[in-house]
Amino acid sequence: MLNDGGTLILSPTDLVGFLACEHLTVLERSAARGERDRPQRDDPELDVLSRRGTEHELRYLADLKGRGLDVVEIERGDEKVSAALLTELERRTVDAMHAGVDVIFQATFFDGRWMGFADFLVKVDRPSDLGAWSYEVEDTKLARQVKPAALLQLAAYAEHVARIQGHPPDHIHVRLGTMERRSFPLRELAAYHRTVKAQFEAALAADTETYPDPVSHCALCRWADVCDGRRRDDDHLSLVAWMRRDQTRKFADAGITTVEELADAPPDVRPGRMGTTTAERLREQARLQVVERRTGQRIYELLEAEPDRGLCLLPEPSPGDLFLDLEGDPFVGDEGLEYLFGVVEIDERGAPVFHPFWGHDDAEEKAAFEAVIDLIVARLERWPDLHVYHYAPYEETAFKRLMGRHGTREDEVDRLLRGGVLVDLYRVVRQGVRVSAESYSIKQLEPLYMQARDADVKDAASSIVAYERWLEEGDPALLQGIEDYNREDCISTWKLGGWLEERRTQAAADFGGGLPRPAPREAEPPAEVGAAQEVVAELERRLLDRVPDDRVARSADEQARWLLAQLVSWHRREAKSTWWTYFSRMAMTDEELAEDADAIGGVEFAAHLGAEKRSVAYRYRFDPTQDFTIAVGDTVHKAGSAKGSYEVLALDAVDGTIDLKTGRDPDDPPATSLVPYDIVPDSALREAVQRVARSVIAHGIDGAGPYRAVRDLLRGQPPRIGGVPAGEPLADPADDPTDAAVRLSHLLDDTCLPIQGPPGAGKTYTAAQVALSLVASGKRVGITALSHKAITNLLDEICACAAETGASPRIIQKVSKGGTGCGNALVECVTSNTVVEDRLDAGQVDIVAGTAWLFSREAFDQRLDVLIVDEASQLPLANAVAVGAAARSIILVGDPQQLAQPSKGAHPPGSGVSALEHILDGHATVPSDGGLFLATTRRLHPDVCAFTSEVAYEGRLRPHAVCARRRLEDGSGRAVTGLRFVPVDHVGDRTESLEEARVVRQLVDELIGMCWIDERGQASPVTVDDVVVVAPYNLQVARLREVLPDGARVGTVDKFQGQQAPVAVYSMTTATPEDMPRGMEFLYSLNRLNVATSRALALAIVVASPHLLTVRCRKPSQLRLANALCRFVEMADSVPPASATSSSWYA
Repeated sequence: MLNDGGTLILSPTDLVGFLACEHLTVLERSAARGERDRPQRDDPELDVLSRRGTEHELRYLADLKGRGLDVVEIERGDEKVSAALLTELERRTVDAMHAGVDVIFQATFFDGRWMGFADFLVKVDRPSDLGAWSYEVEDTKLARQVKPAALLQLAAYAEHVARIQGHPPDHIHVRLGTMERRSFPLRELAAYHRTVKAQFEAALAADTETYPDPVSHCALCRWADVCDGRRRDDDHLSLVAWMRRDQTRKFADAGITTVEELADAPPDVRPGRMGTTTAERLREQARLQVVERRTGQRIYELLEAEPDRGLCLLPEPSPGDLFLDLEGDPFVGDEGLEYLFGVVEIDERGAPVFHPFWGHDDAEEKAAFEAVIDLIVARLERWPDLHVYHYAPYEETAFKRLMGRHGTREDEVDRLLRGGVLVDLYRVVRQGVRVSAESYSIKQLEPLYMQARDADVKDAASSIVAYERWLEEGDPALLQGIEDYNREDCISTWKLGGWLEERRTQAAADFGGGLPRPAPREAEPPAEVGAAQEVVAELERRLLDRVPDDRVARSADEQARWLLAQLVSWHRREAKSTWWTYFSRMAMTDEELAEDADAIGGVEFAAHLGAEKRSVAYRYRFDPTQDFTIAVGDTVHKAGSAKGSYEVLALDAVDGTIDLKTGRDPDDPPATSLVPYDIVPDSALREAVQRVARSVIAHGIDGAGPYRAVRDLLRGQPPRIGGVPAGEPLADPADDPTDAAVRLSHLLDDTCLPIQGPPGAGKTYTAAQVALSLVASGKRVGITALSHKAITNLLDEICACAAETGASPRIIQKVSKGGTGCGNALVECVTSNTVVEDRLDAGQVDIVAGTAWLFSREAFDQRLDVLIVDEASQLPLANAVAVGAAARSIILVGDPQQLAQPSKGAHPPGSGVSALEHILDGHATVPSDGGLFLATTRRLHPDVCAFTSEVAYEGRLRPHAVCARRRLEDGSGRAVTGLRFVPVDHVGDRTESLEEARVVRQLVDELIGMCWIDERGQASPVTVDDVVVVAPYNLQVARLREVLPDGARVGTVDKFQGQQAPVAVYSMTTATPEDMPRGMEFLYSLNRLNVATSRALALAIVVASPHLLTVRCRKPSQLRLANALCRFVEMADSVPPASATSSSWYA
C-alpha cells in the first residue's frame, strides 16, 4: 500500500494481508497515510530470499531466450514507484502486447488504483482484441509447492490482462523452483479474487475502526506487538486460556468484558447458552491468571484426581521411555508434510539423547515415519513397559494418518495404540492441573520446570515459517534452527513428565490415598485377527510383485494392481479409525465430550420412562448449545463404560432431552455423557475383496477369468460397449439420456458403466427404466446402495414405472431386522440372507435388492447379470469392488458433485475415494467416452441452473424447457426466480446463529405470502412445505426449528438428498472463518453448497455472514471451494439484511 500525493496505490499483497486479518488493513492504511509508524522488520533472510528469487527469474528468462523466443523486457530501473512511473511502464507493456511478442518480462499494470508486476506474460494461440493471439500470466516462485497467495496474485494480474486484451486468460501458471510448471484454470478462483478485492475496497472506503482479535496470522505479523498491547490495555477476555471468540461474546452479553471482571464474577453468573462446567472452568482460569499478574509468579493448582483422568493417566516410569515431537507443515501440498520427527531417549547417565528424522517429500516422510516406528518397536522388545510421551494429540493423530496414507507399519501402530504406549501429557495437564498461563502450550508451562529457551525458532508457527523459507532458499542453517527447536521440545516433554510425576505424588498427599496407575492393556491383537492379517499381507505382497514404488513409473495395469493391494486392507484401516475414535472419546471428560463434534457431553438423569419386556427406557437432559451428530435410531454408549448399548428413542435438540432404551438393570449408574457407537461387522466385505485379489493374482488384471467388470473399474478404463469403438462417445448428445442408458445396458461386455446424474436429471428414473428393461430381456438384476433408504427409494421408482407399463417383475429386498423396505406388492421384504439365496437358486426372482453386506457374500459370487449401484458417489471404492464380485457387469449411478462418501480413515492415495470419484479421476463430470452424463435437469430453473452448471458441472448441465415455466409471483404478479444472497453480519457464532435463524424466519414469512406457478401454469399459495431450509450443523437446525413455523422442512444436507421444493434456503451459520469448528473443507464444501442450493425449483437463497467471503485459503484446493460461494454471490441479487422483510427483497 503506497501513498502517492494523497492517493493510495494498492497491490495484490494488500489483498493477501486483508485475508489474513482485517485489522491489519486498517493498520497498514493508517501507516500509508502517515498517521502511525510501520514497525520495522529487518530480516537479512528476506534479502537473501529476494536475491535468490531474482536469480530464479533470470534463469528462466535465459531459458526462454535460449529457445529463440522473442522476449521484451519492461525495465523500471531504480526510480521510486509512483503513479506516473506505473502509467509509463504499463504503456510499454501494452505496446509489447499489441506487437504480439512471444514473452513479456516484468510486465507492469496500473489502472489508476491497482498496480502489479507480472514476471512473465506468455503468448498463446487464442484470438483477442490484440489480434490472433492473447496472453497468459506466468510467475516464477522458488518454492517447491504452489501457495494460494501466489495464485491470488496471478489472478490480479490476469484481471489486468483481461482489461487490455478484451477477455481473461484461460489459465494462470507458476514456474516452481524445481522448474516444474503448474497450471490452474482461472475460472476456479476468479470470483474469489473479485469478491475479496471488492470487500477490501469496501473496507478501505468505510474507514471504520476494527478490533485486533487474535488470529493465526498474529504469529507472523509485524504489528503483533501493537495489537497485543491493545488487548492487554483493554484486559480483553481473549487473554484467558481456553477462551474462544464465541465465548467472549457470550460473556460480553452477560456484562463481563475483562479478565478481571471474569475473575471476580460470582459462581452463579453464567452466560446464556453456555454450559455450567465450561463457565466455571473459564472463571477459575481467569482467577488464577489474575493471581499471577499480582504476584508475578507462574503458579498452578491441582485438580482432584479421578481414575483414568488427569494425573492418574501417568504410567510407571521406565528406563526405556521415549519423548516425541513432530514438526509438520499443513500447507505443503494438499495433505501437508511431517518434515521432522524428533525423539529423545534417556541414557544410562540420565542425560537426554536426541534423534532427528527428516522428510522433505512424501517418500522421505514415509521413510522417516517407518524409522521412528521401527525404533519404538525395537525398544519395546527390550523394555516392554516403555511409553512414548508427547504433548497434545498431534503426534498420535499423525501416526494414524501416516500409517493409512502410506499404507505402512499398520500392525506396529495398532500395537502401540492397543497397548496404550502413547501418552499425551497435554491431556494429563488439562485434566489434572490448572496453570496461571494465558495458554497451555508447552512453552507456557516451562517456567514451572525449566529455564527459558534461547533458540531462534520459538514455537510451532515459527518452525513452519522457517521451513517454508528453507523450501524457498535451501539454507541448511534454517534446518539446523528447526532441529534445535525440536530437540528442546523433546527435552521439555521429558522434563514436563518428571514435573507431573512429582505433582502426582503431591496430589496423593493433598487429596489422601494413593493415585492409581493406568491398567495394563493388551498390545497384541487376538490370534484370529493376526492370522487374518497374515493372509492380507500375503495377498498384498503378491499383488505388488514387480510393481514400482514410484507412481510415475507404473503402467495403468500396474497402478490397478497397486490400488487393489491397498483396497485389500481398506476395511481394516477404516475399522481401526472408527475404533480409535471411539476409545479416544471414551477416555474424555464430560467437558471434553461437550466440545466434541459428535458426542453429547454432560447429560443428567431426568426420568425413568418405564420398562417393556426386557428393555428399560430413560430420559436425560443436556446442554443443547453443544454440537453433536447423535440421532434417533443411533446406538450410544455411556462415556467410560462400554458395557451395554443404548438405542436413541427420541431426541429434542431445542430443549436438550434424549430418551434411551437399554436392556440393562435400571439400577445401573446413570450416564454423564454419551458416545456414538457405530462399529459394524465387515468380514463379508473384506473376504469379497480378497476373492477379487486372488483372481487377479491368478489371471492378471486384464486377463481372462471372473470379475472383469471390477477389474475394468480398478483400471479406470472406459466401458466396453458392443458396437461402440474405443474412444468414441457412448451416446449422441441429441439422444434421450434414459433411452441411451437403456440401450447401452444391453450392450455391456462384462464391464462397468458409470451414469452421472446431476440434481433433477432423473438418475433414479433412468436406473429404474434400465432395471426393468434388463429384466424384460431375461437378465437377473441386483440393486444396491449405501443405505436401505436409498435402495427402497429406487425400488419405489421401479414399481411406479412397472405400474405404468403393466410389468410385474419379481423383486426381493433384504432389509435389516426391525427395519422396513419397499411397501409395494411387487416386492417381498425379508430379513434372512438365506431366504434371498433360496429364491435366487430356485429362479424365483428377477431383481434382488440389498446393501453391500448382502452382495459381498460368497453365495452371490457372479450370480447376477447386472448390478446397479445407486448413489455410487457415496459407496467406497473398496465396497464397490466387494459388491461388484456378484455380477458380470456393473452400472454405477450417482453424482460425486453431491453427497460424497463418508470415509473415516486415512488411506493411500486413490484408495479412499468412492467408486465414481475413482472413475472421474479429478474431473467434475464423466467424459462422453467414459460413461453417460445426464445433461438435462427437469428441476432447476434456468436462473438457478446457470450457477449449478458453471461451478459443479463444467457448464454441461442445462435446464429442460419446462423449468423456465416455474416461478414464484409476488402480490403484484412480478416473477421471483434465481439466486439471492442475504448477508447477515454477526460475530462469535460457530455452530448456531440466532441472527441468521431470525432472518430465515422473516424470509419464510414473506415467501408464504406469494403464489407458486408450476410447469403447467397452475397457481397455488406458497406454504411452509414449499420451502426447504438447510444448515451445516445440527445445532443450527435445532435453532431454525425453534423459530420457524410448525411443519417447516429443516435439516442438514443429507436429509434433503433427492428432494426438491420451490424455494431452498441455506443458512451457513458460522460468523467468520476464524470461528469454523471443523475446517474449511466442511463449511465451504462444494458438495454441500451444491446440494443445498439445487433443491430449489425456482429460488435459491443463501443466508450467511459476509465475512465468510474473505476466507484465507491455505491450500490451492481450497480456492475452488471459496470461489464457488463467491460465484454464487456474484450471480445472485444481494439483499441487504435490513431489507429482508421489505416487499422488494426478492426483486
